[in-house]
Amino acid sequence: MIRINLLPVRAKKKRNTSIYQIVAMTAVLMVALVGAFTVHTIYRSKVEEREKKIAENQAEIKRLQKIIGEVNELDKQKQRLLNQLAVIDKLEKGKRGPVRVLDELSASIPKRVWITSFREAGGTLSITGSAMDNSDISEFMRAMQKTPYFSEISLKFTQADLRDGVTVFNFEVGCKVNYSA
Repeated sequence: MIRINLLPVRAKKKRNTSIYQIVAMTAVLMVALVGAFTVHTIYRSKVEEREKKIAENQAEIKRLQKIIGEVNELDKQKQRLLNQLAVIDKLEKGKRGPVRVLDELSASIPKRVWITSFREAGGTLSITGSAMDNSDISEFMRAMQKTPYFSEISLKFTQADLRDGVTVFNFEVGCKVNYSA
C-alpha cells in the first residue's frame, strides 16, 4: 500500500488561510481607516464651515453694535436739540407774552376805570386803580375773565373816596397771569 503524506498540504492550506485572513483583516482595517478618515474629514469641514459662520456673525454683531452706538448718540443729540427747541419756544412765548397780556388788559379796561398801578411777581398780578362805580369794577373783572391770560381773579378791596366832590371807588384786583396762553 502506498502511503501519501498530506501533512504539508494541510500545513500549506493552513498557511494560505492565515495569509487570507491577514489580508482580509488588513483590508478591513484599511477600509475602516479610510472610512474613519473620510468621516473625520467631513466633520472637520463642517466644523470649519461653522467656525467661519460664527466669525462672520461676530463681525456682523460688531458692525451692528457700532451702528447701534451711532443711533444712540443721534438719539441723545435729538433729545438735546428738542430740549433746546423747547427752551427757545418758552423764551419766545415769554418774550411776546407780556406784550399780549398788556394789550389784553388794555382792551379789558372799561371807560370809567383807571389803572394807577400794575405789579407782577412770580406769575401773580396786582392791579390797583379807580372807578366811578362798583359796577365798573365788576365789569372790568368780567372782561379780564374772558381772556386766556388771566385766571383766579379776585377783588382784594374796594374803598369809596371823595375827590373834588365826586365819589370815586379805589380798588385792588389780584390774579394769576399766564404769559404763554
